[in-house]
Amino acid sequence: MEAGVCIAVHLDSLPGTFFGPSNLVELLLHRARCQPTDIAFTYLVDGENEEVHLTYQELDHQARAIGAWLESHDLVGQRALLLYPAGLEFIAAFFGCLYAGVIAVPVYPPRRNRSLGRIQAIADDAEARVALTTDSVLNRVMPLIDQTPHLKQLTWLPTCRVSAETARDWTMPDVHGDTLAFLQYTSGSTGAPKGVVLSHASLVHNSALISYSFEHTRTGRGVFWLPSYHDMGLIGGILQPLYIGRPNVLISPMSFLQKPYRWLSAITRYRGSTSGGPNFAYDLCVRKITPEQRKTLDLSSWQVAFNGAEPVRAETLDAFAETFAPCGFRREAFYPCYGLAEATLIVSGGYVHEQSEISTFDAEALARNEVVSAEPDAPGGRKLVGCGKNLPDQRIEIVDPETRVPCPAGRIGEIWVQGPSVAQGYWGQEEATEQVFRARLADTGEGNFLRTGDLGFMEDGELYVAGRLKDLLIVHGVNYYPQDIERTVQQSHPRLRLDCGAAFVVEKNGREQLVVTQEIGHHKQSNFQEVFDAIRRTVAGEHELIPSAIVLLKAGSIPKTSSGKIQRHACRDGYLAGTLKVVGQWRDEERGLGTSVPSETIKRKSTSPKPSAEKPQHKTPAEQPAPVQGIPAGHRLTDLVVEEIRRVAKGRANGMTLDSPIVETGMDSLERMEILASLEDKFGGRFPEEVLPEMETARQLVTAVEKYLGIEPRPASVRPADAEIPAAAYCFDQFPEYVSLRENLDMLEASGLGNPFFMVHDGPARDTTIIGGKKYIHFSSYNYLGMSGNPAVNEAAKAATDRYGTSASASRVVSGQKVIHVELEREITRFMGTEDTVAFVGGHATNESVIGHLFGPGDLILHDSLAHNSIVQGCILSGARRRPFLHNDWQAADNLLKQYRHEYRRVLLAIEGVYSMDGDVSDLPKFVEVKKRHKALLMIDEAHSLGILGATGRGIGEHFGVAADDVDIWMGTFSKSLGSCGGYISGCKALTDYLRYTAPGFVFAAAVPPASAAAVLAALRLLQAEPQQVARLRENARLFLGLAKQHGLNTGASKDSPIVPVILGNSIHCLQLSKAMFSRGVNVQPIVHPAVEENAARLRYFITAMHTEEQLRYTIQAMVEELERIGADRPAPVATEGE
Repeated sequence: MEAGVCIAVHLDSLPGTFFGPSNLVELLLHRARCQPTDIAFTYLVDGENEEVHLTYQELDHQARAIGAWLESHDLVGQRALLLYPAGLEFIAAFFGCLYAGVIAVPVYPPRRNRSLGRIQAIADDAEARVALTTDSVLNRVMPLIDQTPHLKQLTWLPTCRVSAETARDWTMPDVHGDTLAFLQYTSGSTGAPKGVVLSHASLVHNSALISYSFEHTRTGRGVFWLPSYHDMGLIGGILQPLYIGRPNVLISPMSFLQKPYRWLSAITRYRGSTSGGPNFAYDLCVRKITPEQRKTLDLSSWQVAFNGAEPVRAETLDAFAETFAPCGFRREAFYPCYGLAEATLIVSGGYVHEQSEISTFDAEALARNEVVSAEPDAPGGRKLVGCGKNLPDQRIEIVDPETRVPCPAGRIGEIWVQGPSVAQGYWGQEEATEQVFRARLADTGEGNFLRTGDLGFMEDGELYVAGRLKDLLIVHGVNYYPQDIERTVQQSHPRLRLDCGAAFVVEKNGREQLVVTQEIGHHKQSNFQEVFDAIRRTVAGEHELIPSAIVLLKAGSIPKTSSGKIQRHACRDGYLAGTLKVVGQWRDEERGLGTSVPSETIKRKSTSPKPSAEKPQHKTPAEQPAPVQGIPAGHRLTDLVVEEIRRVAKGRANGMTLDSPIVETGMDSLERMEILASLEDKFGGRFPEEVLPEMETARQLVTAVEKYLGIEPRPASVRPADAEIPAAAYCFDQFPEYVSLRENLDMLEASGLGNPFFMVHDGPARDTTIIGGKKYIHFSSYNYLGMSGNPAVNEAAKAATDRYGTSASASRVVSGQKVIHVELEREITRFMGTEDTVAFVGGHATNESVIGHLFGPGDLILHDSLAHNSIVQGCILSGARRRPFLHNDWQAADNLLKQYRHEYRRVLLAIEGVYSMDGDVSDLPKFVEVKKRHKALLMIDEAHSLGILGATGRGIGEHFGVAADDVDIWMGTFSKSLGSCGGYISGCKALTDYLRYTAPGFVFAAAVPPASAAAVLAALRLLQAEPQQVARLRENARLFLGLAKQHGLNTGASKDSPIVPVILGNSIHCLQLSKAMFSRGVNVQPIVHPAVEENAARLRYFITAMHTEEQLRYTIQAMVEELERIGADRPAPVATEGE
């Protein structure tokens, strides 16, 4: 097909368009109507086995709910940022925008502690009004939002908080083909981002082109790892399968980059027929997938292996085809193609099942923009891979970029494209739109054409891309604008001259490598190491790119135009020819790690009683590797992590410190992913995906391994027999942990804010309390139902004291068992619906003793990362392997069990009904499914859910309708809703019998005091007789939470519970606010660092059934006023379910 020929094939003749959707909303409605229960998308959470699915009906319902919320907030026609990690939530949010006529703006969520500059720039350019995201992303960016004016003004909505019932309020928007669907901001410049305007018609048309050229049918299946915020991932991986009506399997980019094997393994497992990515992805598979792994692959189902987004290299195609031919891969499956966001996605492609066109041309002629064929092995020949032919409904012209006249055959020119898939322009940038999207041929006046900025030619109907006219660098399929890198370089060191540098790429070993050329002033001294280090460090930190060469030039020598504009192509030519006026040069061949970045003293200053970090490895000096600077020799875990870094970085690790950014070793993102994957293999388990980009130093890696991969502290170090024993080992006042406590208390006293802890209270703790003779509204007690101090409960306790005395005076095994104990356990058993119950003298001791007794070495305990200290201490006491999983994330627990259940005897899943720090509720039904699936034991701590959840206060089981025998160990305490002291375990008879005769915390402890037991029994009977108290508590909690949100206060994840945090993210502000509230007659405790992370510092309110509406409203109003007075930053508004 020659340039300039337009093939008139209309959409209604293309496959899959028989129902003729004019827009994507109609498309999804059609799928939901005709294929409601068909799986649309499967997401592999761990990149391997853990699946979550989304049917067309479910997607439609979620889109309706989100769409209805957007409609109700008058956002039709506005722009919405979409900040989502990999997963299915993005898809629902994207279609939710379409369902409301809102223009979606996909953006990759930022990393923790990184500037929101790029997102701010996009939000400004798009004039966004709302940001849709997840709770985890919002928590990560919340501390940074106040620093970015536009983002602070946005409404932030974690879409998981939108009620499913909202879907009933959705109304069909006025959407048609010309309606804008989304803005595609290409990766690149942060200074002036450009959003490509894509309409429904362009997206439907390009989907038809992809379907036509890839020869898709509904019997196939796609496997995609490309990011959803990228055009190839969104249009190819999400819209295309929806257009065809066939399933697609999605993997996160991080999962692929960590272990490329996961990609091909998924193709094998799901019999993928369409999959692909940029050229580097195929190269990575060749280099990283081992022969043993290749033996497990079957790629015979792979029909379309598309390759695009960066130059396609013949050497890569050859190597991949040869390497994976034994796995069933056919070379004919390769599908090189060409496209760009400005044309929606695809522009050209070949025929499926035909070999890719690879031709050799004279390199010198190509440099002169001439096309001269050469023999395949001719000296000076350059192989180019053809990117297929022109596609239907479209016109491609090869045009001289200066004269704007079509080039004759045999000449290289700029690729111009015309057709329905071409976007409408750049959002809000009329001048750039006019230049790029409305080009006309000078000889005929024909237009409008899209100027791609790419150079190419047509040969026998095949499009070849020969280079780039526009200043754009592409590395690993990601676009970088040179001016951004140049600006970063010039700001990295004061000796570098502004506006006198050029960044470009050169090919090296089949890959494009970054080169920086930069003028330097005052170059009399010849040692430029400090400058090289500064450039490498700054470019790596800002752009995650490692220069392969840095060339310092004589002042005034860099090539410029007469108007002073940098000539980047001339710089590149001069670099390759060696004609630049160089005063200093650094190349990667000369590179070690780079600079040793100054860091804090690495010697561990432990404030923990666990002396675990001191144990040395017993190696001879010859066996010990050279220490990394600042890392204590003998810290076993640190040594193992550093060993992995050293293995990949090799000599580049010389001079590394514990706090040196790993990127400054010169390792690229792929090498860093290799380190993380290796650590997962070495220690077992998986890092949560959202923390992968945030592990930037060796210290952070060590911490992450300890936290997520279950590495337990090592024993104390062995001291030589004749060594002097330090005072810190036997003098309490010199214990490091006491010294740290003393420092914190002294700091608190010096602040003038007073010590809010250990206040002396008088009288029962109800809605009010007496402190220093003054009455205060009380929010620091968990006497939720007012049972403590209730006259009936008091009388029962007094009567028991009269009958039994003040103490049971013995363990129940011996002589401490009283009638009241037996009655209490029977009543709890009836209340819980279990077989039997055993009561313990303390709540903390219940968890510690039972977990520590039932489990041991060879067992595994998985617990929520926010589990109560009593659970954690029980785990440590047991000696079992302990692994925390992400808070309330049943999928993370499920994934761990899929990987490791077979390695352990018993496995315990330990969760809580209501979490006392955040006030959120466990997803009990899902955890029940997990425990049944893996034959694990499930324990739930109901300290803060008994008497609170469920219509009659029977706890989380009643709340969710979960049968009593679906949970193996029901644990609860007497000190919250039941107004007494102690704890219990309820479950099957075999469990309680064993605990009664063997549990140390029961057998070797005195029985619950009779007065305490009688108080619990009375409270339990009162709860059953007066369930309205539970309803009253629920009403108060709902009112307080609603008022707090109404005033823009950050209440975190609190829901369905009487625990409501008000998160300020600043410990000093929390102390100030607590003190101010006290002065206004309100007692509420601050929770500050280190009890929580600094950005989670908070005031925590315990709501009770006794609080009055007047008290609650007064407290909220006082808090809002005091926040204003102390000048605490107000959090960004967070939309929640029901708003």
